[in-house]
Amino acid sequence: MSIELHIFVDNQKIPTRDRWQEEIDRLGFPAIIQDPFTLQKDRGFRPASYCGKSSGFEFYLDPSKDILVSYPHIASRVGSREACATFRWGGDIVEMSTALSAAVSLAVLTDGIYYYPDDDILYEAEEAFRATRMDLGLK
Repeated sequence: MSIELHIFVDNQKIPTRDRWQEEIDRLGFPAIIQDPFTLQKDRGFRPASYCGKSSGFEFYLDPSKDILVSYPHIASRVGSREACATFRWGGDIVEMSTALSAAVSLAVLTDGIYYYPDDDILYEAEEAFRATRMDLGLK
């Protein structure tokens, strides 16, 4: 079973891996995304760690319109954000924690829109940050 989460972002706000990692650190998430990683080019499994435990998640960056075909009811909230970063992981709690930390940090950094389709949860970046910190048991 895999789980997906989408972060809708403006193309011009897509960061480098290093800038993204700085944001993960600044927000206090104990996750590290291994380098090298170019968000616009690299697809598939991304090695990472959470609290020092090896993990990872799948990452895909696609045009928003390709994702919104499946979720037209959120298009107005996504607005003009042209890209969608999709995070996918299995049932492992460390994978989930790593993916959520990375996804929310990307949302905050880019003023992105967070969408979890399984529960139809749509958050602005700051709301996603607060909810994720609470879900992961971080203060």
